[in-house]
Amino acid sequence: MDVKNKLKTVETILPAGEITEIIKLEDGRYKVVQMVAEVSKEVVSETRDFDNDFILIEAEDLSMDDIFMKYNPINTEETKVKALISEAINKKVNNFYRPKCDPSFTASGEAICFVSGKKPAVGKCYEWWHRVAKNYKPERNSRLGTRLQYGAFIGVLIKKLVEEGKTVKWAWNAVCRDSRELGHYWDSENAKQDFEPTGSRMICGFYDLANTFKILADDGDKSGFWLASGTYDINVPIADLFYDSSKNGRIDNNDDGVGWIVLD
Repeated sequence: MDVKNKLKTVETILPAGEITEIIKLEDGRYKVVQMVAEVSKEVVSETRDFDNDFILIEAEDLSMDDIFMKYNPINTEETKVKALISEAINKKVNNFYRPKCDPSFTASGEAICFVSGKKPAVGKCYEWWHRVAKNYKPERNSRLGTRLQYGAFIGVLIKKLVEEGKTVKWAWNAVCRDSRELGHYWDSENAKQDFEPTGSRMICGFYDLANTFKILADDGDKSGFWLASGTYDINVPIADLFYDSSKNGRIDNNDDGVGWIVLD
């Protein structure tokens, strides 16, 4: 008997995801284990409309001629932030979308959603966030935002604060030095001394500006990543950026941080 002619090719198409393990079973078959981004009932019921959950950051509209950029910094913190915003403008950061609130976990704990009233999705390392961010909405090029994109967002935030009636000096100070009126810190008004639920403390259409660190993308050197803003128990201004070199570990900062996801 021609055994070769008795064989047939069987093709199996798996859903998009990352193969993490292949296990050989006792009967000779193989089980493929995948990490696949989950769409939970919460997401279907509460985040049906993309435009309701994300805000367009008009980075391309920022200009050195904007009123808020005519401001002369009066301290080191403001000087650093103005340099970052200027760099984002000069390097022509493209427009992008960012979520209105921090991410939270779906029921399984292995995927994320953007809904209000839940505990932020803290406790995951950079590599987890890097993978989950790419799988969240790949058709919109979902990913962790960069340092320059965060700088553009800070520029947009200061610009919006001024447009809503705050003085230029107040807006720069609130974003760069004392953010207690913009986010949730230990000594903010009505502080909880614990994580606030997602969707808290709306400022210029954005929620959760503090409360958790924001985990940003690395700079391409694969040695570390950026953390932005402060947490409920660490009073670091919203515009603050810190480079963390322990990318693969679950360190304290990751336990208080969530991925800062952006989309095209």
